[in-house]
Amino acid sequence: MKGNVKVLLVDDHPVVREGLRNMLASEPGIEVVGEVASGEEAIEKSNALSPNVVLMDIRMPGMNGIEATQQIKKNHPSICIIMLTMYDSEMYIVEAVRSGAAGYLTKDASRDLLCHAVKAAMDGGVMLRSALLVRAIQGIMPLRQEPGDTEASSALSRLTPREMEVLRLLAQGQGNKEICASLNLAEVTVKKHVQSIMGKLGCSDRTHAAILGVRLGLAT
Repeated sequence: MKGNVKVLLVDDHPVVREGLRNMLASEPGIEVVGEVASGEEAIEKSNALSPNVVLMDIRMPGMNGIEATQQIKKNHPSICIIMLTMYDSEMYIVEAVRSGAAGYLTKDASRDLLCHAVKAAMDGGVMLRSALLVRAIQGIMPLRQEPGDTEASSALSRLTPREMEVLRLLAQGQGNKEICASLNLAEVTVKKHVQSIMGKLGCSDRTHAAILGVRLGLAT
């Protein structure tokens, strides 16, 4: 995208926010536009600042990060939310994905990984490369089948071979630029394929399309 990626930091610990801000400050193309200490404030600042990416803590006093993510995605579907927490738990990961988060990182993540996650989210990537995250989606979510999964599974037959290739790469966590390189396609063509896939599968955004692709066994 043109211009800086605008990032909102959400964490109830000032030291954590300072550390995140310092990690991101020196990265070209990333701008921290605000920081807050609660889920309620995250919603307010998202409305006021229109960030591209929100780095969201999970456990906070009052409204937690899962609830805040659900509300922000409802109000602003285009905002990418990455959960950043100290809890490497399958339960939290599954709830984060269901709430609409595009990724899940633990707070011991390196600066390089954090910056990569922010930029990948803006490129349409989904942070599904973590073995724990993939196992959570493949192993837990099918036990509690989401509404529409059966219809989406049958809708796969309506995808073209190229759309199936794009969906498989989405399910592997690739963003637009990576898909362009993998399939030797122009970015505008990839975007059209993604829009078509979302329409045929009844997905509200590309994150949900990627997650559905994982649940349907396309991530391998």
